[in-house]
Amino acid sequence: MKMKLLNFHFAIIVILISLAANVIAIKDAVCGLPDSADGDGKIACVAYIPSWTYRSATNECIQFIYGGCGGNKNRFFTQEDCENKCKE
Repeated sequence: MKMKLLNFHFAIIVILISLAANVIAIKDAVCGLPDSADGDGKIACVAYIPSWTYRSATNECIQFIYGGCGGNKNRFFTQEDCENKCKE
């Protein structure tokens, strides 16, 4: 019985460490959102706002033109802001 309890505690510790590692890997929750470069396909607006978004697959900030509406919070005014917030 003690061995089963010990194994259970070990499994819980491993799971908690794994979850903590995933949270630490992303500097900010915004950085885990899909990048905004391709838009969301629902709304097309006519503003022309040069912006930056973090692409987690390549760990880079890329420039795109934000139309002014829709999208998500993964959008920054400068490359420096994007990299400071998200880049590892």
